[in-house]
Amino acid sequence: MTPVNRFALSMRQTGLTLVELMVALAIGLFLTLGLVLMMSDSSRTFKIQDDYARMQESAVASLRYLGDSLRHSGFYGLSASTLTLDQYGTIGTITNDCGNTLTSGVPLFGYPDSTTASAAAAALPCIKAANFRGPGPVLVARLGSGQQVRDSNSNGNVADELVTAALYVQSDANFGYVFRGGDFTNLVAANLDKRFANNTQFPVFPYQMHVYYVRPCSRPTGTGGVCQASDDSGRPIPTLVRQELNGTTMVERPLAEGVERINFTYGLDTLPAPDGDGIADRFVADPLSIATDGWTRVVAVRVSMLVRSPTTITGQDDSGKNYDLDGDGASDFNCTDVVATEPLACAYKRALFSQLIQVRNVAFRRGA
Repeated sequence: MTPVNRFALSMRQTGLTLVELMVALAIGLFLTLGLVLMMSDSSRTFKIQDDYARMQESAVASLRYLGDSLRHSGFYGLSASTLTLDQYGTIGTITNDCGNTLTSGVPLFGYPDSTTASAAAAALPCIKAANFRGPGPVLVARLGSGQQVRDSNSNGNVADELVTAALYVQSDANFGYVFRGGDFTNLVAANLDKRFANNTQFPVFPYQMHVYYVRPCSRPTGTGGVCQASDDSGRPIPTLVRQELNGTTMVERPLAEGVERINFTYGLDTLPAPDGDGIADRFVADPLSIATDGWTRVVAVRVSMLVRSPTTITGQDDSGKNYDLDGDGASDFNCTDVVATEPLACAYKRALFSQLIQVRNVAFRRGA
């Protein structure tokens, strides 16, 4: 009988035993699970960081728009005051009128945080009730654009540079006119345009009204541009918007998505002119609670806004956070306040942003 060579048999053995195969599969599954979890966590972290970046972008854009309007409020050209402007010619009907006299001497005013959608639409007809996220404030600014109309052909008259239906303002140290571009030729013919000693015309600036508020959606699809529940893929995104003049028509323009709440606190120079120094002595929610001419004393505005992430975040529960926008120590917003109409309201990240902005044209004139 030939003896069995066990060494040779062991050398011919190939493959894995069942136990070895099970161990290998377990290790592979463990490594795969770890890789999947790592990728999922990285994806979630990236989404949160991206949401924060977009929230900051919305806040920066909002504060920039508001800052430009507030700093230019009361700028009517070379006027030494922000008192009543005269109206020249026939401005006519302002389409979607915001219900305010264009020549009012109050460069800045607003409506309080308690303003409802129906109240906003009643006070300012340009605002559709469905396009107002209330309760919330409204800020109205009157100003001349900082970019004067250029006399490109150097003929000493900017009349041929003006858009016929658009509104403009020109002033000297004492008073100024608001007029349609098409009426400026008549104003010049009547020798009512303002001129320097060398007979060159004083600067002419486009005239504007800016009306700020929060709209409940970003892209309204309803008839006439009205917000509805199906907008923004069924999850309406609150958006800061501004009504502004386009010719003689008030037009609603979206500025920044995700702005859920906004608050304005007004800094007043409470000393009467000419003793006022143009510096805010106190901050209040309603300037008229201090003086009947409270709005003319506003020299600074503290803007606070609550901005939320553009999309919901899995596992996010914001219900335990209260947000104080006006700094009085009381909560102004909690996501549970709106879950009845927005079931996913507590699944968003939120952050508060604030900035103090000087109303320069009023502050400098009072200080002078």
